[in-house]
Amino acid sequence: MNEMLKPEAVMVETNGKVPAAAVTEARERIAALSRFTGRPILYARVVLGDSPARDPEERCRARAVLDVNGHALYAEARAETMYGAIAGVQQRLRGGLERLAGRHSRKHTQRPPRREPERAREDTRQPRVPV
Repeated sequence: MNEMLKPEAVMVETNGKVPAAAVTEARERIAALSRFTGRPILYARVVLGDSPARDPEERCRARAVLDVNGHALYAEARAETMYGAIAGVQQRLRGGLERLAGRHSRKHTQRPPRREPERAREDTRQPRVPV
């Protein structure tokens, strides 16, 4: 089973006026994603930005990147509130983790053993008829 990612291990950067509670919320939500994967999350980074000059419905932005055992997952979300943007980026990353898990399981499915080459050639030979 995967070791849980600690909230303190999530790096958070801020641009603009971002409340300290939003930084804590981002760390906790991103760290909670480790429950949805059996692979280790090697790196987690979130960038939170608040731009009052933007459209009010897209004022807050959250971008995140996760390194899941060598596979990079990126997500971005914009919302009216910082908490909405954080929830949106968490939801997108969770979907990425589910797709990554599905790709991994399809890659390692059991296949029937291949026939031996000699035997395959014997099955396709035509019987010899004396002339």
